[in-house]
Amino acid sequence: MIRRPPRSTLFPYTTLFRSKIDVIHIHGFFSSLSPSILLAIKRIKKNNDIKIIQTLHDFHLICPNSSLFNFSKNAICEKCIGKKYKWFIFKDKCDRRGFGYSIIKGIRSFVSNNIIDHKKVIDQFVVPSNFLKNKLLEDKVEENRICLIRNPLTFSTDKILNKKQNIICYFGRFSAEKNLGFLISAFSLWKDKTKNDFRLLLIGEGEKEKKLKELAKKNTFYKDIIFKKFIPREKLFDEIKRAKYFSLTSKCYENFPMSVVESIELDILPIVSNIGGMRESIQDIFKVGTTYYSNNLESWITAINNLESNYQEEINKLKNNKKLILSELKSEVYKKKILDLYLH
Repeated sequence: MIRRPPRSTLFPYTTLFRSKIDVIHIHGFFSSLSPSILLAIKRIKKNNDIKIIQTLHDFHLICPNSSLFNFSKNAICEKCIGKKYKWFIFKDKCDRRGFGYSIIKGIRSFVSNNIIDHKKVIDQFVVPSNFLKNKLLEDKVEENRICLIRNPLTFSTDKILNKKQNIICYFGRFSAEKNLGFLISAFSLWKDKTKNDFRLLLIGEGEKEKKLKELAKKNTFYKDIIFKKFIPREKLFDEIKRAKYFSLTSKCYENFPMSVVESIELDILPIVSNIGGMRESIQDIFKVGTTYYSNNLESWITAINNLESNYQEEINKLKNNKKLILSELKSEVYKKKILDLYLH
């Protein structure tokens, strides 16, 4: 005998109708769920006093491609910000996988924004950066519906080394927007100019892995460019704690990169591109490390030379200020801010 699935399986919002709910808090769902979750919430909200909160971790509300980046043109794109109908993805083929996926994303965005009316379903948007907040304001989201709460630091380590090695590290995805080909080129040009003994440690996986390894093999300093596969977090921190610098060379905006936070926790000075949430994290929040002009080799070299020339001063500043720098990112602080948002 075939058993009939429970009603909640057939109708996802049945459970919502039957439960007493005061707050619904959703996070990133576009990559794994359809906008139908918004439709279910919209239906129960009609007859129930429920506060709806969404934490935004990317730019999907204002950009059908979620990244403010056009992969077919290999460039930052803000064409859809402020537009009621965000249709450029159909014409410009923004998704990295081509036209078909761009169409799917465009339809998904249209359904979410123009049929379900995503912005009106949500009462309060939580953002981790002022950069994202300002982009929402440009897209006509009211300021009183945007709350800045930075992502919490989810680890603390006592495995920091006082003795650092001459290593520049990167950890994360090996994808096009991370611009790791630029990092390899900048590192190599710097070594050629200064004749130093630094190594470049790249940890991660992704669609660009093979091309990056091929690029490194052709490099004069290929023996100083080390690739390692993705490793679990605790082992990752053991691996990178020896490094002096972390370099994030993304040519997309990023939002609030936690890799910068994790580097600072490990006493690793960050060098990041001066765009989006990367610039904000260095210049406005942490005030340690440095930025360089995006995709500019000479600017990257100047940035790391400045850090090397003033390394002890910079690392002392980081160590002296670290408790204050990271105090706002404690999980307890995050929980309190979220709870206050729930209750008011």
